[in-house]
Amino acid sequence: MYWRIGVVWIFLAVALAQFNPGPAEYYGQCRALYQQQVLSGARAACELALVADPDYIPALKQIIRIDLEEGKLDEAGEKLDHLLRLQPEDMVSRVLHARYLLETGKYAQALELCRNTPGEEADWIRARALELLGRPKEALDAYREAELLGDKNSRVWAARLLQRLHRPEEALQELGDLQTPKALALKGRLLLAAGKLPQAAEYLEGALANIPGDSAEYTEALTALALAYYGMGDFAKGGRVLSQLESRINLSAALLSSSWLWLLGLVLLIGLHLYGESRIEPISTLEVRSEREWGVGRLYVILLASWLGAALLAALSGILLYGNLLAAFTPVQADVVRPIFYVALALASALAAFIALRNPPEDAPSPLGKKESWIEGLWIGVIIAVLFVTYALLRQRLGWLDNLPFNPLLWPGAVALASFALAEPLLRSVLLRAFQTRYGRNLAPLFTVLSGGMFLLTPLLLWWSLAAFLLLLRRRLASLWPNMAAWPVAALLLLAAGMLPVVRALFR
Repeated sequence: MYWRIGVVWIFLAVALAQFNPGPAEYYGQCRALYQQQVLSGARAACELALVADPDYIPALKQIIRIDLEEGKLDEAGEKLDHLLRLQPEDMVSRVLHARYLLETGKYAQALELCRNTPGEEADWIRARALELLGRPKEALDAYREAELLGDKNSRVWAARLLQRLHRPEEALQELGDLQTPKALALKGRLLLAAGKLPQAAEYLEGALANIPGDSAEYTEALTALALAYYGMGDFAKGGRVLSQLESRINLSAALLSSSWLWLLGLVLLIGLHLYGESRIEPISTLEVRSEREWGVGRLYVILLASWLGAALLAALSGILLYGNLLAAFTPVQADVVRPIFYVALALASALAAFIALRNPPEDAPSPLGKKESWIEGLWIGVIIAVLFVTYALLRQRLGWLDNLPFNPLLWPGAVALASFALAEPLLRSVLLRAFQTRYGRNLAPLFTVLSGGMFLLTPLLLWWSLAAFLLLLRRRLASLWPNMAAWPVAALLLLAAGMLPVVRALFR
């Protein structure tokens, strides 16, 4: 009698278990979905496992990993605290903790936590932390160690690091015959960066067939293919690829998001012009000036002509050096071509200022001030270098800030930065005088700061800050020589500071 009742209960328990699986079965589903990269389904299965048992450690570890991959750091942090209370000394818990520290910007702590932890993921975390701390040689070795332990994705990270180190040929060798979607897209960009545009276009055309159409890598490969075709001057094929790209991302919105601050500056400048013109008496709307002085309209034409001339020279440099019309927008090549643009811009500014200031009135003071005051440029150069480092630090923490147009820690970028000394007479003397003549002494500084910053294009917040600072110094010191001396000093300081890992990490 009793044994029959026991059998019935056993059958009922088995039946209920079929309808209400335990945490282990839910975790099995979670793991299977995660391996297929179905993260939303994997998360749901892990959450069901944790509902069945909040302390079920395998599901807890898996959902923390999913949170980290999806960038849900707050949720990952809460679950990680719970996991560390349950298993504080567990190796996997330690690795997840290091990964969390890495994702939250605590690179040194992540490095320390996984320094003596075995395993491919710990090696990858160590490599990534070393890279973000500005220690590329050690990072490269750590990536290779992780790859030897079985993490094939570390080869992609190592290749990206080599690309940032201006070694695209070595990066291609690092990838070897790896055929993952990330590797395929990166190989195309590396061929492009190495100046092998025909090979890059041919490779990317074939690689797109093996990259999932809904992945970020597919978009990356399309972008590289468009750059390759346009860079070769094949606008027909480039246009077709660009049409495909437009169906995936909103290019107009992307362009607006990268140039909205410059457009805002243009609106402010136009508004300031309208206000300034409204304050001029009708009888005096015609400017009264000598033939030596340039008006506002002529100066704007000169600024625009300087842009166009510098852009043309940069495009020609890209063609001669890399056979790439769009080298200014291509990884690695941009670090050489963009400084050429800014050096050309500075030289055009110097020529314009020389023409404008070459015949001063006999009784007028020197437009550049006293030559012996250049010594003041030493401390001004230190402040400019500190402003660059501060901006780079803020850029890492505030994603909406624009990137610097060139890397001042590299020789081409340092030369471009030093060449800004040549633009000082135009930006801080000729412009100021023209705006004073037209709009008076009160409005002229605002016009000079706005137009002078916009002349250098981007990042405007940095250029406007420097324009206001240098204009104030020009008035205080009654000379342009300190400003002119400050730019080469700042360039040398930044070039030297690039030897420090903590500074190098800011300009990666």
